[in-house]
Amino acid sequence: MKLKLKRRPVILISVLALIFVISMSVYFYNNNLVRRVLFFPGRSSFSGEMRRVPKQNTVEGDVELLIRELILGPYQIDHLRTVPENTKLQNLLIRDKSLLYVDFSADLVVYDDNFSIVTEKMTTLIRRNIIYNFPFLEEITLSVDGQTL
Repeated sequence: MKLKLKRRPVILISVLALIFVISMSVYFYNNNLVRRVLFFPGRSSFSGEMRRVPKQNTVEGDVELLIRELILGPYQIDHLRTVPENTKLQNLLIRDKSLLYVDFSADLVVYDDNFSIVTEKMTTLIRRNIIYNFPFLEEITLSVDGQTL
């Protein structure tokens, strides 16, 4: 009886260690998640937030997910939004593996007084976020309701 009681803590620790190893390997080796860095304006400069997002089946899907994450906004409370909250991504197209066309709703340029970034700075930030995460894209055209910015 004493022998069984002495083994119980060893078995418990072994099971917990095995569960820990399995959970860490799933966390670090999950091929379905990719790391993306999103840059948001702060009080004095720009800084990045690292996010792990699901890998999509196409590059267009990956870029679309990145833009949707930008529209969602920052996690950190001291960062400001890059894109107005009500903005919709209407269309996204990649041509010749290096040309990107992105069309937004009019909410991108028509926003309320609570949004503090001018359109030129906003489009620059959108482009920088895309180029940082997808450096093979050589030309990015942004438009609102089909009108190029």
